Amino acid sequence: MLGLEELRAREIAVAPDPHQANENALETATVEDRNDVERKAIEQVVFGPQALPVDLTPEKTAPANLLEFYELRQQPFDVTPDPAYLYLSPSHRDALATLKQGIEHFRGFMMLVAEPGMGKTTLLNKLMEELSDSARVVFLFQTQCSSRELLCFILNELEVDHTGMDVVGMHRALNQALLEEMLRGRRFVLIVDEAQNLQEPVLETIRLLSDFETSHSKLIQIVLAGQPQIAETLMAPSLVQLRQRIAALANLKSLTPSETAAYIEHRLRAAGWSDKMIFSSDALDQIAESSDGVPRSINNLCFNALLESFHRGLDVVDADIVKEVAEKLNLEALVRPPQMDADSDSSAAPEANAATQLARALAAALTTEARPDTSSANFIGPKPKPEVVLTGNLSEKVRSQGWSKHHEYRILVSLERDPISGIPVAERYYCCSLYVDEAQAAGLKPGKPVRIKIEQD
Repeated sequence: MLGLEELRAREIAVAPDPHQANENALETATVEDRNDVERKAIEQVVFGPQALPVDLTPEKTAPANLLEFYELRQQPFDVTPDPAYLYLSPSHRDALATLKQGIEHFRGFMMLVAEPGMGKTTLLNKLMEELSDSARVVFLFQTQCSSRELLCFILNELEVDHTGMDVVGMHRALNQALLEEMLRGRRFVLIVDEAQNLQEPVLETIRLLSDFETSHSKLIQIVLAGQPQIAETLMAPSLVQLRQRIAALANLKSLTPSETAAYIEHRLRAAGWSDKMIFSSDALDQIAESSDGVPRSINNLCFNALLESFHRGLDVVDADIVKEVAEKLNLEALVRPPQMDADSDSSAAPEANAATQLARALAAALTTEARPDTSSANFIGPKPKPEVVLTGNLSEKVRSQGWSKHHEYRILVSLERDPISGIPVAERYYCCSLYVDEAQAAGLKPGKPVRIKIEQD
C-alpha cells in the first residue's frame, strides 16, 4: 500500500496545470481546510472522478395499444383461420378425428358441413398441419371454376407441366403424379373448401378423380367442406354416385355457454395471456347469449369489447360493455321499420319485394338509359362502358394460393346498405367476395373502407 507521502508525490507528478490553483488555496486556508483539500486530491488520483448518483427507477409509460394494455403478445380474436387458435369443442374434435381417420384408412371421400362462422376453414388448416409429414395436400378454395380449371390448379400444385394438354391428357398426367406420390409412401389429399359453390359438372369431375386407384387402395383422398347448401346439392338425382361415395361425414355445432367461456380462454392463452382477469363472468355469459355460440360472432364481440374497454381505461370487460358492443353490431338496428301508411301498400310494394336495393342499383347503372346518349351529334369521345361503383368496408383478408403459383388474397367486403321497407333483412345485407393479387392487396386492411367498380363490356 502506498504511503501518504508517496501518494502526494504521485498526485503532483500526474496532476495537470490547473492544480496550481490548489497550491495558492492551501497557502491561505486553515490547517483543517488544507488537510481536507489534500484528502480530496488524493481520492481524485486513486479512485478517479466520482459519478453523481443516478435514479435507476424506470419511468412508467402508458400502454401504447390494446395488446400492451392487456399484456398480450398477439391479437387473440383475429379473423384469420390460424390453426394455433383452434378450440376443439366436442363437435370440432369429433369432426377433426373423423376426417383424419377417413384419410388414414383410404376411405376416398369425406365431407365436412357447417354453418358460416363455425371455424370450418380453421379446422381444415389444422387438418393440413397434422397431415404435413405423411401426405401431399392440395387446398382448393376458389370453387367458382370449371372442370378444366380444377385440373389445372391441381397439376400446378403438383408442379406438373400441362402446357398444351387437353382434359384427357391432364387426367393421364394427374394419374401418373398420384402414382409417384404413392411410391414415395405419401398419401395425396385434395381439400375443397366452400364446396357449396361448385357446379354439378365440377362435382362430377371431382367424383371421377376418386376413380384413380390401384387394386389395393385409392390414390387420392378428397375432403369436401362447405355450408349446408352442399348437402342439398348432393341430393340431386344426377349426383347419386357422388353421394354414395361419401364414406365419412362430419359437422360442426354451435358452442354452449361453458364452451364459449373455454373458447375465449383458449384464444387468450394462445395470444400470451398471463391469467389476469380480462372478461368478467357476467361478460362471458353475455357473449355466449349475444353470439349464439358462433365462433366468428364471439371473435367480433370480444375484439370490439376489448377495444371499447381499452379506450375507457378499464382493466376488465363487463357485461354492460358487451351489451353496448352487441347493439352496435346488430344489423337489424340499421333497418328502417315498415311504414304503416297507405302509400307503403301501394303498387310500388310488390316491386320493392321483387328486387333488392343492390339489384336495382346495378340494373340502373348497367343500362344504356343511365349512360350518356352516344348517338347524339353533340357527344364527343369514346363510348363509355356501363359501370357502377359500390362502397363498403373490408371485413376479411386471407392470404392463400391462387390458380397460378403466385399468392393471392381473398377479401370479403361488406357493402353499404340503404334499406327499403318491405324487403327482408337477409336481402339487405350485401356481401362481396373477391380475389386480388399481392400488389392490389398491399394497401387493403380489414376495417378500412373500399370501393368496387363493376364494368360491363
